[in-house]
Amino acid sequence: MRNPVKGKTEAGRRREERAWRTRQRIVDAALPLFLHRGYTRTTVEAIAQEAQVAPATVYQAFGTKQSILSAALERSLAWDDEPTAILQRQWVQEAREEPDMRRRLRIIAEHTAEIAARTAPIKEVMRDAAALEPAVRDLIEEDHRHRRRVQRALVAVIFGTSEYDPAIADAAETYFMFCHSYNFYVAERRLGWTMTRWREWLVQTLMAALLPADPGAR
Repeated sequence: MRNPVKGKTEAGRRREERAWRTRQRIVDAALPLFLHRGYTRTTVEAIAQEAQVAPATVYQAFGTKQSILSAALERSLAWDDEPTAILQRQWVQEAREEPDMRRRLRIIAEHTAEIAARTAPIKEVMRDAAALEPAVRDLIEEDHRHRRRVQRALVAVIFGTSEYDPAIADAAETYFMFCHSYNFYVAERRLGWTMTRWREWLVQTLMAALLPADPGAR
């Protein structure tokens, strides 16, 4: 995601804009390398060459290869340069304003199904790398925690309540179990499902698991 340019002077804003563009170029170069070569075989030098910068520039921008992988995951989550977090995205606001609970769930489930699909390739890379790289295992654990927090907040939107409401705890855990990239990986790679089928399966499964059979019941 894009970080807003915060420099107080015009020169400062230009420097920050250049730094941001360099970081984006590095991430855009690293992501396909990670996907095609894997994490271990993708070197900082290869990333630098693909991004057309010096290796020192990569280290200056990110510090470690793990940090580049984390940025690549974030890039896959957002899939654009907007600085807006998931919970502030327009589709979440649309769900908040939708009076019908089933329609709220559909809006949220369709978009999170797409996020799971977008992140499935890079998360497969991360799972493979975690066998040898403790730092990547830590990144996976942090991703699990982040996804759980976000999905609980989205479930709260579905039920029109606070994310701290203990009544949604089971629903949030159910959402966490069903909506994740590995389920998409299995659906696509093992079952041959299309994106449309995956998305509709997730919507219908979550409706059956989370919502009352009687649409008028709470």
